[in-house]
Amino acid sequence: MKPLSLLIAVFCAVFGGQVPAAESPLLGTGERIARRILTEDNIERNYRADLALEALLELGSATGKPEYRAHVLSVLERRGVKPETRVPWRSQPFGCLTFAVFRATGDRAWLPGFLAETELCRKEIRRSPEGAITHPRGAQRGGGEALLIDAMQAYAARMTDAGAVTGEAAWSREAVEQYNLYRSLLRDSRTGLWSQGRGWVGDQPAALSPGAWSRGHGWLLRGLTACLAETPPDSAGHARLRELLHEFFEALAPLQKPDGMWPTLLHRPASESPPDSSGTAMMAAAFSRAWREGWLPDPRARDCARRAFAALPGFVDADGIVLSTSPGPGPLESETDYLATEFPPGNDHGTFAIIFAAAESARLETAPARH
Repeated sequence: MKPLSLLIAVFCAVFGGQVPAAESPLLGTGERIARRILTEDNIERNYRADLALEALLELGSATGKPEYRAHVLSVLERRGVKPETRVPWRSQPFGCLTFAVFRATGDRAWLPGFLAETELCRKEIRRSPEGAITHPRGAQRGGGEALLIDAMQAYAARMTDAGAVTGEAAWSREAVEQYNLYRSLLRDSRTGLWSQGRGWVGDQPAALSPGAWSRGHGWLLRGLTACLAETPPDSAGHARLRELLHEFFEALAPLQKPDGMWPTLLHRPASESPPDSSGTAMMAAAFSRAWREGWLPDPRARDCARRAFAALPGFVDADGIVLSTSPGPGPLESETDYLATEFPPGNDHGTFAIIFAAAESARLETAPARH
């Protein structure tokens, strides 16, 4: 980046101005991270690795570069996953790589397995007494089920994806209902921020997780924008999702720091926790997409995204290692680990989050102006 362009980007990030789209440095940063993934060529299976592969598909779509999609298909082949393979829904708790591959390739052979597992998911997933979907607490926490926004957003996105493929409105209604239920149970009406979950604090099943986590809100917005993209635009569900999007924006925009980042603990002063590169990337990508698609036409959404996109390259080193990513699983039980001065480098939640943001920054650069 030229020195003058860098000075302009820094000035805009610090003083809240608009970063010129053509000068955004994030795309190159995202491709540097992507090249590291291609070089390592790891076929390990976990949700972070799968989301990194989803992010590569998005980057390939945004840039027109075929090597990213080719790498994903190669990894799946070496895992033994073919289009006709039924990948269990429980193994994709926070995303859905199989549907992402269908979207990227247009190969409908991926759909029967996806739809069969989605129908099974809707039938088998456990629910709270209110009807909200739950997530396993794990043996280390004593077993049982609890509310978790990471899982809810992926479930809702899966439902609307199935609705888009089948044309059945009931799928989309299920997604909207889950967002409404979680809102009623986890949202703080005073701040507009959401707790990460309910039922994670010791033996207190009714207790909400403390505080408000940046990446948690990134998850919520990722799922919300995915649902909006596949929900009929003239439906009541689409209107309700837009209302929620506006509500999130009004709660989160004032919390963005002058440098373009969001802190890890959103409900506390920014000085009490480090900036979170993953949460910032996910929130910025969602606001950018929402502005481009016209779901959130407020130019402040575009400008929030651009300030974050300008700041994020400073949180990736020369080797493509992401810095200042908060550890998982978020403050489910305590905020103690997040009241820190810094986080260790290389947390793989930051890897997929920044690649997704880089892909979105490329799309924002070419988006038509709105008047």
